[in-house]
Amino acid sequence: MSPYKISTENPFDRPAANLRCVATFVALSESKRPKLPRGIHWVSHSPNIWFSWRDADRKQHHVCTKSADPLEALVFKIRFLRDLKRKGEDAEWLMPALGRSPLKEVAKQYFAWKAANISPATVQREQRMFKKVLQFFNESRPVRCIGLLDIRQYQQWRRRQISPTMKQPVTARTVNYEMQLLRCVVDYADCWNGTLADRYKPLRQEKSRIGRAASTDELIRLVTTASGHDSWMVVLWCAAVAAGTGCRGCEIRKLQSKDIHIENGRITVSREIAKNRSTREPRLTALAEWGLRHLLSRAEGLGATEPHHYLLPFEVAKSRHLAKARQGRWDVNRPMKTWMKSWRKLVQAAGIGHFRFHDLRHTFRTQGAEAGVPLEIMMAQIGHIDRESSLEYVHIQQRGFDQIKRLIGRKQAAVLAVAQRRSTHAE
Repeated sequence: MSPYKISTENPFDRPAANLRCVATFVALSESKRPKLPRGIHWVSHSPNIWFSWRDADRKQHHVCTKSADPLEALVFKIRFLRDLKRKGEDAEWLMPALGRSPLKEVAKQYFAWKAANISPATVQREQRMFKKVLQFFNESRPVRCIGLLDIRQYQQWRRRQISPTMKQPVTARTVNYEMQLLRCVVDYADCWNGTLADRYKPLRQEKSRIGRAASTDELIRLVTTASGHDSWMVVLWCAAVAAGTGCRGCEIRKLQSKDIHIENGRITVSREIAKNRSTREPRLTALAEWGLRHLLSRAEGLGATEPHHYLLPFEVAKSRHLAKARQGRWDVNRPMKTWMKSWRKLVQAAGIGHFRFHDLRHTFRTQGAEAGVPLEIMMAQIGHIDRESSLEYVHIQQRGFDQIKRLIGRKQAAVLAVAQRRSTHAE
């Protein structure tokens, strides 16, 4: 039996039936009560000092200390909460206040918690994006001190900056993404409320982000421009795989030798590298097979002979830290980081403006739609899940995959012919 009597009733609702209590309350109300330390308080209808605490369900409880002396009341409260802790009850008063913690520390805890449900690559990317937030708000600043005016100033400051990769002003979409991360961190500390929750507004951005589809002439131009430049051939082969399968660049970059099945006309995109965390087996058009054969030949020449070796090995020589610690130029157990620099140079040399590598995925999807491939089949090929209920008919799905290979292969025949002719001349 606990020696403490916890009262959950509101002391303001107590009927003053006892005249002696009423007289006592009136006398206390007329005399000025001493100011109490933080954490304990007076109640108008009680001569004693009270305090409050919340349980694990965030239900508030009021406790009377049975004393009017501040020192005795504090001792009572400390002992009460200590006994709760010993019993294993979750008292909010005993938990650390994240709102008073520095922004950097709360963000570290938030991303560690998020890593339990999100892929490590996504968490790492968001941590890199959050560095700008820490730079502006000061990483040692308490989370509860972040206000609406600070966020509005960040939006203005960030929009004036130039992106080092895109070479243009930072877009509203990027700023909103960074502010969404800040909102999650602040909400993790239970401080996203009041004015912040009611009056924060993200920047206006374009709602439609439909990708651009390349024409056949533009694809041929990419092939002819890259021919003769060894530094551009790898990204050209990767582009052929993207245009011939509809795969994302990150999925192609993380392919391993065991995922390539050219003899069966398909590749395996495992759930570990797929954006939607679902394994799929895209079919290969002739253009995609051409690019994969060259990439496999290159990987074998670099030492990627085992099934777990990556199709695009990591170049150790480009890393200052790893180059000193490792022997050899290539690491076949790690995928390459990016090919964006080579891609931008190739696109610029080919005279194709504002064409992203991801637009090759849109090119594949557009060519499939023009060829009459059903939407459900196309979604299964490129990894969309918005209408996955229609993909339960597996026999239709298999025939549709073959239809993709046949119909889109016809549209890419001219590109493949030029690529093979250029490849023959180069050898």
